This record gives sequence, structure tokens and C-alpha cells, in this order.
Amino acid sequence: MPSTDRPDAAQNPSGLHPPLRPPGTLEPQAAPASSAWRRVWIALGVVLGLTLVVVLVLPKLVSSPPVTPDVTEAPAPPGAADATQQAAARARAEQTLQDILRLQAQLEQDNVMLWGEAAWRAAADTVESGDRSFGERRFSAAQQAYARALDSLQQLQQSRAQILEDAVAAGWQALDSNAADTAVTQFELALAIEPGHTSATRGLARARVRAEVLQLMAEGEAATLRNDLQAAADAYRAAQQLDAEYLPAADRLQEVTAQLTDVAFRDVMSRALQALDAGRLQQAGEALEQAAQLKPDDSAVPDTRQRLDQARRQAGLLRLRRAAQAKIAGEDWQAVADLYRKALRVDAGAAFARDGLARAQQQLKLHQQFDHYLDDPARLYSAQPLANAEKLLAAVGEVPGDEPRLAKKVAQLRQLVATARVPVAVSLSSDGETEVVIYHVG
Repeated sequence: MPSTDRPDAAQNPSGLHPPLRPPGTLEPQAAPASSAWRRVWIALGVVLGLTLVVVLVLPKLVSSPPVTPDVTEAPAPPGAADATQQAAARARAEQTLQDILRLQAQLEQDNVMLWGEAAWRAAADTVESGDRSFGERRFSAAQQAYARALDSLQQLQQSRAQILEDAVAAGWQALDSNAADTAVTQFELALAIEPGHTSATRGLARARVRAEVLQLMAEGEAATLRNDLQAAADAYRAAQQLDAEYLPAADRLQEVTAQLTDVAFRDVMSRALQALDAGRLQQAGEALEQAAQLKPDDSAVPDTRQRLDQARRQAGLLRLRRAAQAKIAGEDWQAVADLYRKALRVDAGAAFARDGLARAQQQLKLHQQFDHYLDDPARLYSAQPLANAEKLLAAVGEVPGDEPRLAKKVAQLRQLVATARVPVAVSLSSDGETEVVIYHVG
């Protein structure tokens, strides 16, 4: 807003409108009018003096009958009322100009030249017109001009909020259309009106990086077309880091990331299946876990895991079967039975384990029967134990050649039975004092 001094054309070569002027400040051109005004006051004084002479002196010079003169108040000089009106008009003009100056200070603090320049300059033109009238002592005209200017400035101040709202809206609209320069201009205008405006501050930050964001988006699209999905993801991710609220970057990053996930999933699933088919169950399990982390809801994961679990069970059964066969070779039937029981816990329907357990239990019992006599051969010297031992040997028959321990026990028991069957001569001699009774012979 203008200052109190009005520069002439030479001092204002830029063509800016003349400044507002505080009341009572007259331009140099107004000096002649001031001198004329003093002459008017002198003339009024002369007229007033002549009037007093006529009223007071002239009656004494004229002979007339003695009368009581009427006491009347002399009328005010013709120019006195005008002077009062002029003074009142001047006061009103000065007061209005003071109101303008106060509003001027407020608008200047609000950076009015950035958002209301046209209305501001129009008001300045009106103030200049009032200044000219004031300088010419046409105070009523000056007051009217000042009043119009004040009204314009008040309307300008009242429009500040709407201009701010429009600037913010225009900024976001431009940003949505990727018109970054326009958005920057509008948001800067809004911040000039209200520094620190939250929406304008956020919009300005996004508008300033929009060009770079669009460049990264273009790079991402180009990388996608040449099937370089990782490069595309990197570009979209960089764009999102510049402007986290730019939804196209987030959407494209999500799409490309999904494609990368699909590629990685297919790769690890292929490795899992190949390892599974080759019996490399540990490698298959590791690859399957990677696949589950990538796409836990994909139906291929549980299907393959079921196959892997089955393969692991079969591998476990195979290990138990082989271990049992090794124990059979050593005729460790207790260990064989334990291994087959473990196999049945893995797969209750495993026929080899069921049949193997039955045989192991049978062989274990057979060894225990032989051990019963071999551990205490004296039992064989009783008729019933001897008969049972003979039945046992008859039941065993020929021992397979792959069971040397059993064959050895069979041979030992046969020898003991044969020995027990040989009669033993017993000579009895009496000492003449001991009584001997024989209950059974043979």
C-alpha cells in the first residue's frame, strides 16, 4: 500500500499507482489554495468589522426620535456556515483516511499485493482522486472518494478467506491433473495469504516433486515393457518415496511386486518339486517353505506339502525297515520288534512292519524258551521238563542257515537232552544204620 508521500511521474517511472496519504499531508501543489483560503478569512474579518461600524456608530450620527432600540443579534457572516461545513467535511475525510491507513497496514501484513493487486491498485487510484480533492479544499468530494476506497479495501479484506479457499482448491485440481507449475503457483498464493496453511503446505511439497515423480513413473513403465520387473519396481518405489500419497505409484508398485512374487513363487515351487522327485527331501522342504512365505494361500503349497509329508513318512519307514533287517541279521529280535513298532506308529497300515513284528515276537519267544533250559540245564533231569524240551526241539525242526545263534542254541539243547536221557548207574552201600527208600526207577 502506498506511503504518505505521493511521488510525481519522475519519481514513479514504473507506473505504480500513487500511495495512500495520511490525513493533513498536503502536496506542494496545494500551497496556492492554502493562501487563497487565508485571504478569504481576511476578507471575512473586514466584512465583520464594517458590519460592527454600521450597527454601532452609524445610529449615533443620524438624528432620530428617541426610541428604545431593539436588541437583535447580528446574523452570522455569510461565509461562517460554509466554514463550519468545510471543517466538518475535512474532519470526516481525515477520519476516513485514517481508517484506510489502518486497514492498509493489516492488508500489507497479509501480503495483499500477492493476492489482491488489482483491487488494491483500484483503491489506490480512488485514494489519489480523494487526495486531489483534499488538496483543492473540496473536502466532501475527498471524503466520498476515501469512503469508496475504504469500502473497496474492506471488501478485499473480506474476500481473503474465499481467495485462500479458491487457491487451495485450484492447487489440488492442478496437481490432480499433473499441472505441477500451476499447482505450485496456487499453493504459494495460498501460503502468501496464510503462511503455514496445512493443506497448502502439503500440496506445495507434493507439487514441487511431481515432475520427478512422473519421470520415475515413465521409467517404471518402460522397464515393465521390456519385462525388467525389478527395475520397474525400483522406479515405482522411488516415486512412492518422493510422494507417498501419489496413488498411481503405489498401485503400479503393488502390481509389479505381485508379478515378481509370482515369478519367484514359480521358481521355488519348481525347485521343491524337482528335489521331491529326486528324494532330496530336505532341499524340497526348504524350497517349499520359501514358497509358503511368498504365497501362503496358494493351493499348490498344501498339496506339495502333503506329498512331502508322505515322502518323509515313506523315507522314515524305509529307514526303520532297513534298521530292522540289520537287527534280524544279528538275531536281535527285541530290537527288531521295537523298530517295527515304531514303523507302525508312523503308518499303522504298513504290512511289512505288521508281519515283521509278528515274526520278531515269535522268534523272541523261541529264544526265550531255549534260554529257559540252557540257563538251568538241571531242569532237564526231571521228566516233565525233559519232555517239554524234546517237544521244543521237535517243533523247531531244521534251523535256517541265516540264524546261527538259534542253531547254536538248538544244538546245545539237543546235547543236554541227550545227556539227560543216558541212564546213570548208582551203587548203594549201606552203613547199616541209614535207611534208604527208592520210590521210582526209570
